[in-house]
Amino acid sequence: MSRARLVAALLVATSQAAAVAAQGTSIVMQRNSEPGDAGEVLVFVGEQLSYEPLDISCDGCLIFDSWHTARYRVVEGIHGVRPGEELEFAVAEHAILIPFGHSRFALAFVERRGDQLTLIKYQQVPVYPTRDLSFASCGPLGGGPKDLSEPLDPRGPELRDVLFSPKLVVDDTHRMSALGRKTAYDPRWHEVDGNEVVCRRGIPVADLVSALVRDDDVLKAALPELAGAAR
Repeated sequence: MSRARLVAALLVATSQAAAVAAQGTSIVMQRNSEPGDAGEVLVFVGEQLSYEPLDISCDGCLIFDSWHTARYRVVEGIHGVRPGEELEFAVAEHAILIPFGHSRFALAFVERRGDQLTLIKYQQVPVYPTRDLSFASCGPLGGGPKDLSEPLDPRGPELRDVLFSPKLVVDDTHRMSALGRKTAYDPRWHEVDGNEVVCRRGIPVADLVSALVRDDDVLKAALPELAGAAR
């Protein structure tokens, strides 16, 4: 899809932007589908092939979000796609705590409308290969609390012991201060193995899918069969 067509597809005027739009300035931001009105939803674990900034600058408009073009190879098809397929889609990164482009593998929910594919805002989770030939997150959905003394969100899916393959090393204790060794990782899902901080617990991809679909009205309406009972 050309840049001009993508910009046209993303031009929206919201109530929050009405004053700006009234002055003749267009607002470029991701259009959110309403429950029951989404296009075809594709769910998959993909391996990143490329991830490039998408220039959607235009005259007389304000750009919301940080846009990229992502290309992924499907390695685990969950809904609507098969392993081996390659997909190119637009990604809006505004307010994402773990930038989508920093992970080799990710669970992603992508909406297809005609020839336009776009990540459903912000439905993606970095995941990592496991010994049982599937994928899982490291730690809780959303990354967990910043303060080690805070409890995990009881509404989130349950953490499980996971055997990542290869071993998922997240840091090296040689590079940490004494304070860092106490605070830079969470023992509820990390463990020190020699001089390495490794991930030992996470959420299997099936539980991630169930939780994300259950908690999002658009996904729940589009994919009711995937809304399981994950906590």
